Amino acid sequence: MTNLAFMSDLHLDSNQFTNEEITILMELLAARKVDHIHFAGDLSNDFEHISLPFLQKLKKSFSVSYNLGNHDMLGMTEDDIQQYDFNIQSFGQTQLISLTGWYDYGFVPEKTLEEHKRTKQFFWFDRRLNRDTDDPALTQHSLEQLEKILASLNGPIILAMHFVPHKDFLYNHPYFQRFNAFLGSQAFHNLFVKYGVKDVIFGHLHHRHSARMIDGVCYHTRPLGYIREWQLTQQFFEDYPQ
Repeated sequence: MTNLAFMSDLHLDSNQFTNEEITILMELLAARKVDHIHFAGDLSNDFEHISLPFLQKLKKSFSVSYNLGNHDMLGMTEDDIQQYDFNIQSFGQTQLISLTGWYDYGFVPEKTLEEHKRTKQFFWFDRRLNRDTDDPALTQHSLEQLEKILASLNGPIILAMHFVPHKDFLYNHPYFQRFNAFLGSQAFHNLFVKYGVKDVIFGHLHHRHSARMIDGVCYHTRPLGYIREWQLTQQFFEDYPQ
């Protein structure tokens, strides 16, 4: 039996990963007897010069796979992005499908399309990406590809993606709620239910949740996130120990 592990959102450059951190990660994976590690997006902002060398190091000791996140796409063409999307691997009778996913603004339906575009242009990282069409169309294309794959497969399926597939994981704070529009799409969850997908791993959010069962789908999040987020949390508990 293959021992699978999943992680997302390492942000190697922002977190200033060195060989020391990579060695620690590899030692941890070895201690957990991991055979295959899958990264569910956002390894870095420079896929060619940072992410790929990192993956090559890990491949010396482990079987490795990945799907892109939005940060990985920086500097890529649409053709580059598409060539990394939708991979299928077999582990015994179980199929692992990996994809990026995308967002359609459906998590914030009260705002208009133009309002979402303005928010994205002023605040969101993805304004720097070179995508060939608009966000709802990208999401629809991804959903259509995914449905074709799901309809063609039999047996247990594990699915790994970057973007958020269910509204239960959205931001609750009033300031951040407008950014829920760029987190994902509920339509992915609907496909998982339709085709009996039992386990889904996703990233993008840097929040850690225990495994959560929704409509027969078990959702898992395994992000690292930014070191500054860890530091802010530590500082909060030091300031407010009660």
